[in-house]
Amino acid sequence: MNNCETLEIIYKALDIINEELEEKIVKDPETKLFGSEGFLDSIGLVNLITIIEEFVEEQTGKYITIANEKVMLEGSSPFKSVEALERHVTALINEDDLSV
Repeated sequence: MNNCETLEIIYKALDIINEELEEKIVKDPETKLFGSEGFLDSIGLVNLITIIEEFVEEQTGKYITIANEKVMLEGSSPFKSVEALERHVTALINEDDLSV
């Protein structure tokens, strides 16, 4: 899966999350998602991750775990912006393809 396809999945998930928010999350790669400048609290982030994982499985047939142990141990969070999340999700989707 390429970056544009992953970005479409994230934007589709943000549309669902935005239905519940008063202040809508802007669908832009630079948008801050989580952290001091982010739009989402921890529950909102979990909801977004769950929706993205479901969409990825529907589109690709692959199950990915976005918030895995590796992410928790790394210093830079893939949840700080839409762009960082897109890179992380794309890498997870393509991980199996590279090991074959």
